[in-house]
Amino acid sequence: MNCTRLKTTGVILLLIVAAPAYAAVQQRVALKPDAVQREVTFETSDGWKIHGTLTVPGSWREGSKLPAALLLHSSMHSQMVWAVYPGWVRIQESIVTLRIDWRGRGRSEGVRRYVEFTPEQRDAVALDVKAALDFLANQKEVDAMRLGVVAEEFSAQPAVIGAMPDPRVRSLVLFSGWLDARAMDQFAAHSSKSVLFIVSREDSRSLDQTVKAYGLMDKHGSELWIEDGLGVGLAMGSVWRNRFPDEQEEKAIDFAAGAWLVKRLTSLGEFREVTINTSDGWVLHATIGLPGNAGRNRTSPGVLLLPTALADRTSYYGLERELVANGLAVLNLDWRGIGKSTNKGALINLSLDDMDRAIIDVRAALAYFASVEGVDPDRIAVLGSAFGAKLAMQAAADDARLKAVALMTPVTKPRELDGDLKAIKAIKRPVMLITGDGFGEATKSVAAAAGQSPNNTIVSYRGGILGYELFNIDPNLERSIAQWFKRQFGRTGGDREEHR
Repeated sequence: MNCTRLKTTGVILLLIVAAPAYAAVQQRVALKPDAVQREVTFETSDGWKIHGTLTVPGSWREGSKLPAALLLHSSMHSQMVWAVYPGWVRIQESIVTLRIDWRGRGRSEGVRRYVEFTPEQRDAVALDVKAALDFLANQKEVDAMRLGVVAEEFSAQPAVIGAMPDPRVRSLVLFSGWLDARAMDQFAAHSSKSVLFIVSREDSRSLDQTVKAYGLMDKHGSELWIEDGLGVGLAMGSVWRNRFPDEQEEKAIDFAAGAWLVKRLTSLGEFREVTINTSDGWVLHATIGLPGNAGRNRTSPGVLLLPTALADRTSYYGLERELVANGLAVLNLDWRGIGKSTNKGALINLSLDDMDRAIIDVRAALAYFASVEGVDPDRIAVLGSAFGAKLAMQAAADDARLKAVALMTPVTKPRELDGDLKAIKAIKRPVMLITGDGFGEATKSVAAAAGQSPNNTIVSYRGGILGYELFNIDPNLERSIAQWFKRQFGRTGGDREEHR
C-alpha cells in the first residue's frame, strides 16, 4: 500500500493508490493519557447544566499556563469518543482539554433528549460552546488566549457560531462539518483564524459546504484535507486503521489532526503580565510574549513595543501575536501615565518635563527585556507609534542593542524638524517608517530623509491616519510588520511600498 498526501495552496488530498486485504483489527480499549482527569459541571446562559471531563497534562507545573482545547462530539457520539483514538489521547498529554456532553446528550440530557430537539433548540448548543469556553478559560492551568476547538458533524455548526467570534479561540479543527449560511458569515468575518477542514470526498452532505467554507479563509493559516474513502467524522480514525493495518499508528488521521492543532496553539507562544520599576519611581506594566520554543535552551530576537500617548498596549494586541507567531519575543509596554502605569498619575496630569523623561521608561524596559530567559540580549528591536515613535527614535540613538527600528506615523512639528532629521539620519540600522501622504511638510521631509537609505523600508498610506488606526484599514499591516522584523535579523536592503 502506498499512501501519498499532496498539498497545493493549503489543500491536502489523500490518494489511495493500493491497499492490501484487511487481515484483522486489533482490539482497542479506552486509553488513559498521562494527565490528571476530573469531572466538571457548569451552567449555560439559559440555565442548562453541562457535564464534562477536564484533563490537565501530568507535566503541568503550578503557575504555568497551557493552551487548551474544547472537544465536541457528533450528534450520535458521546464524549468518550475522545478517549478511544490514540491521536486525541496524545494531545491531552501536552495541552489542557475539556470534552463535554452538550445539551440533550449523555449526562447533560436534562429534560429532553437531543433527538427530540426542534431546529431552534439545536441551535442553542452554541450556548453550550460559549459556556464551555468561558469555563475552560477560567481554569488556573489555562492560557485563556490560546484556545482551540475540535468538532465533528453536527457540532461543527454550533462550534463555529459559538467560537469564531471569540478572540480567545485561535484555531479550530472541523471534521465533516454541517455548515449553513450563518457559519459561512462567521468564516468570512473571522477569516484570519486558523481552521483545519477535514472531509471525505464521498461525504456529499459535508463536502461542498466544507470546500465553500475553506474558500472564505485566509490561506496563510487554514488548510483543507480532502480524504478519499475514510467516511465521516472521528470515525475516520477507525476506517483508516481498518484499511491500513500495517501502517505506522502515528500516520493515522487522528494523530495528524491532533498534531496540527497542538502546533497551531503552541506556536502562539506564551504571554504574561510583568511590572518594571524605573529609577524615578514609576511602576510600569507590560506584557511579555515568548515563542513556544523560547527558553528551552533557545533564545529569540525581541521587539519592544511603545504605544502612542492616546492609547495603551492593548492597541498592539494583534501585533503581539503576529510577532510571537513569527518566532520573535515581545515586550509591550505601558509607559508612564498610560494604561495601567499610573502609580504616579495619569498622562493627562503629567507635566511636559514628566513626558520628556519617558525615555527612562524605554531604557528600563530594554534592560529588563534583555534579562528575560529566552530573549537574545544582542538582537532586540523597537517599534513606536506617534509619540511612541519619537521615543523609539531617541532610544535608537543611544542603545546599540537595537538592531532595527519601526516607526508608525511619527509626526514632526516644524520646530522639531531639525532634531528629527538629525535623529533619523543617525539611526544606522534598518528602519521601517510607516507614514501617510496627508501629513505636513515637516513630517514628509523626515520620511524622505529615511527613504534615502537603501536599508530602510518606507510604507506610505493615503491621508493622515495615525498609529494603531492603520491596523483597522489594512488587515495585513500587523503581519507585514512582524515579517519585516523577522527579516531584519538576517538581511539588509530596503523596500518601498505605496498603499492606495
